[in-house]
Amino acid sequence: MTEYILFVAAFWCWCVLFFILIQKPLFLFLNRESCPEKITFSSYLQVIRHGFVTDAIVASYLCAVPLILGLIHFLFPSSNLSAMMLPYNILAALTVAVISLGDAVLYSFWGSKIESSIFIYLKHPKSVIASVSTGYVLTALVSWLFLSGIFFAGGDLISETAELHSSEAPLRWWSYIAGPLLFIAGVGVCFIIIRGLRIRPNNPSVAYFSPVTFLNHWALNPAYNLIYSLSTRNEYRGHFRAFDDEEAERITAPLFPVTGTPRLKLLNTATPNILTIIWESFGAEFCGAIGGREEVTPCFNRLCEEGVLFTNCVSSSFRTDRAQPAIFCGLPGQPTTSIIRHSRKLPNLPAWTRDLREKGYDTTAVHASDLTVMHMSEFFLAAGHNELVDQNAFPRSASKCKWGFHDHEMFRMLYDIIEKKSADKTPWLISALTLSSHEPFVVPYRRLKDDADNSMAYTDASLGEFMDKLKGSRAWDNLLVIIVADHSLNRPGTPESRAKYAHIPLLLTGGAVKGPMKIDTLMNQTDMAAILLGQLGLPHDKYVFSRDVLAETYTTPSAMHTYINGFLFTDESGHTDYDNVSGQPVNNTGDETRERRGKAILQILYDYIDKLG
Repeated sequence: MTEYILFVAAFWCWCVLFFILIQKPLFLFLNRESCPEKITFSSYLQVIRHGFVTDAIVASYLCAVPLILGLIHFLFPSSNLSAMMLPYNILAALTVAVISLGDAVLYSFWGSKIESSIFIYLKHPKSVIASVSTGYVLTALVSWLFLSGIFFAGGDLISETAELHSSEAPLRWWSYIAGPLLFIAGVGVCFIIIRGLRIRPNNPSVAYFSPVTFLNHWALNPAYNLIYSLSTRNEYRGHFRAFDDEEAERITAPLFPVTGTPRLKLLNTATPNILTIIWESFGAEFCGAIGGREEVTPCFNRLCEEGVLFTNCVSSSFRTDRAQPAIFCGLPGQPTTSIIRHSRKLPNLPAWTRDLREKGYDTTAVHASDLTVMHMSEFFLAAGHNELVDQNAFPRSASKCKWGFHDHEMFRMLYDIIEKKSADKTPWLISALTLSSHEPFVVPYRRLKDDADNSMAYTDASLGEFMDKLKGSRAWDNLLVIIVADHSLNRPGTPESRAKYAHIPLLLTGGAVKGPMKIDTLMNQTDMAAILLGQLGLPHDKYVFSRDVLAETYTTPSAMHTYINGFLFTDESGHTDYDNVSGQPVNNTGDETRERRGKAILQILYDYIDKLG
């Protein structure tokens, strides 16, 4: 009986020690640049102390099988406990190691803990691997096996020791009662640890203790965060309920006027051909025209002097799958999921591309990669694109990268498509996505030392060459070119300065634009739909989250940016960065009005999406 208790207790303690002595130091080592303050031994002890609950919860989950196998060995002493535990030790080691390593590696890119959305990307492993070099993949694989070996060694040693000290003496009759009772007691203890003793069950916020988000994320066990996110799969209904319905509507009504007439006419035609270029990761830091580094994208800076530049645009979210519905449907990004995953809801979203198709426009989407990744093809079709051009349309001799074909190849293809469509009098629109300025930033070009800067410079040079050719083509005079970033590049350290990270450029240029202008009004990426429809003389009242910032009804400038389970709400008084897990603003950005507005927007957003079908 004592051996049974000691075996399970030892396994539980080993799991906790692994998280404290291996997982947490690994997380810090790989993400030390993301921490905004100096790490001391005292802060490490704080992280261990506050993260202990989530470490203990995961250890309790991991003890489920040892509890069962230990009971079998207790009741049948001749069974070999070490042999029975061997497959489980291997599986547990591989799982714990991959979650620990995956969380530590992805944090520098995402700025958030690993959660259930990771499984969306794992459906397309080729695209995940395309983000990094072969050397990076091999290093990660070796590290995973090394971590697995450490966890396995501890679990196997405990199993071997328990087997070595087990007794094969015949059991007394009461042992067959005591064994199951011990098992039930062990399950009960684990359940109490997992749920907690408070009125509400444990959730990830039990690890949150600091105004520094990084320290909270460091403390939180990644496996627990992943398990918890899997248990909250009802992704819209009833989420983010902060107010009653009338109060939420009252708070948000001034923020989202759905009518209004633009006070400025930016176009010299009501039926231009429209080319929308979505530039991968093109944040403000790369754009000198809106305060970034001048030397990175000189061609785009020149284009900004020729068109209508919106200098104060805020991205809707942090990933492309959130940006596409924001740009074409005026839908804010969601902090806990992405509507692009819900195929049945997509046709029920408004989309200006679909509106224009119904007005007689020929509609095409172009992406020099795999359009099945992240449901892109489903989205583009639902949004009204009749024709999809993906990597299969490019010649095999074209220059390739891990994601697909390099941007200069995409722009060549794009120019040929425009030339063909311009031979017809039918109005057209094309939506194109770049891809070269994505990790691992390997491009056939070298001008700047930093790889990310250089990849932006490469796309910029490709865009500049493409635009110069367009200016000399027959398509130019009636062409509106919209250039907008999908989101910024999340470098290590940026999670602590989201207002800077969320800032992106939006440019309208082309022969259909009357003349150069800078518009400094605070706005969202989602407002592009209402702005465009307003310029075309079309209603935008069904785009309930998109505002025509040029209209007289836009009287309360604001912007909403979401990240994984958090939001950044900005208005003319400042910005509030709010973490939904801890229920607190971060980085001393608290403000009651901004906090209420951000919460109310999430509430009506999730209610709206829930009702889409």
